[in-house]
Amino acid sequence: MKDENTIRHMTGNAVRSLYQMIMLVNDETFECHVIDYNRELRSVSEAVSSFDEFCDDLYENIHPEDREGFKRFINPDYFPKELVDKVYTSYECRIRQVNSRYYWSEVTFCNATVEDSTVGHEYLFLIRDIDECKRKKLQEDMEQRRIFNELQEKYSRLFEENMKDEQTGCYNRKGMNYYTDIVLDEAERMGRYIFACVVDLNGLKYLNDTFGHAVGDEAIAVVSSILRDAAPGNVRIVRTGGDEFLMIGSLEQDSSEPHKMSEKIEEELDSYNRTHSNAFTVGASYGWVLQPWEEGMADIDKYIEIADARMYEMKKRRDNHRRS
Repeated sequence: MKDENTIRHMTGNAVRSLYQMIMLVNDETFECHVIDYNRELRSVSEAVSSFDEFCDDLYENIHPEDREGFKRFINPDYFPKELVDKVYTSYECRIRQVNSRYYWSEVTFCNATVEDSTVGHEYLFLIRDIDECKRKKLQEDMEQRRIFNELQEKYSRLFEENMKDEQTGCYNRKGMNYYTDIVLDEAERMGRYIFACVVDLNGLKYLNDTFGHAVGDEAIAVVSSILRDAAPGNVRIVRTGGDEFLMIGSLEQDSSEPHKMSEKIEEELDSYNRTHSNAFTVGASYGWVLQPWEEGMADIDKYIEIADARMYEMKKRRDNHRRS
């Protein structure tokens, strides 16, 4: 059976082999003594006596992205407090070694035992090579993030598809309910006004009855495309019925975008009708409102009603085929 000194010596060698460096640091003077170190560490000198001097040298060989964290970790106002309630405290960083490459290491402070220090109140400063397992962990984390991002993208696509009208690509009523809450939150949080615009095709029933449903579908596609092109930024377009659309969003109080939207709708409808030799005309009536968010608002129904009334006034002037 091996005696106690032999066992202690073998154990000590085993422990030392785990670390690139073992150092004792006095908790009062911060003088330090290198017990053991691996010469692959670029800046370590056996003659080092000041912990501050050692840290300055080591700092130069810490990866630039890890330096600020290293400075905080070795600050005498930080790690002693950590060791009051903890067995050890550690920080992972990349250290440049003699081959000029950076390797991941775990830098650790712990309270020294009597076996390590005759005084018994010094700190042990340890550096351990964790490069292989760290890079493996980073690779695993990267793969997990990639898988998560793929799943997130798939979920987002399915979520959007579930809230969109298949024919036009505009949002359906599920989408309207979802984004209404977002519009209200944006208006309250950012001090914006609420924008609502009601749009209705002119004479869709006439187009369907006279030229067939394919023409009616074309008119719907034309108008929905024009609305997407003309809509102010940050505004969602909802298809609320066969020939009815709604725009909702939050805009600045003095935004000129609604007026620009009106001009663009007129220009693009006119351009379509002039450049297509159809026996029919595609038209739309619309009305919009830009009014402030009000305390306690749960929906924007009253703003939609105002916009709808304004749309109807335009429809009475424009739509020769409107239903009474």
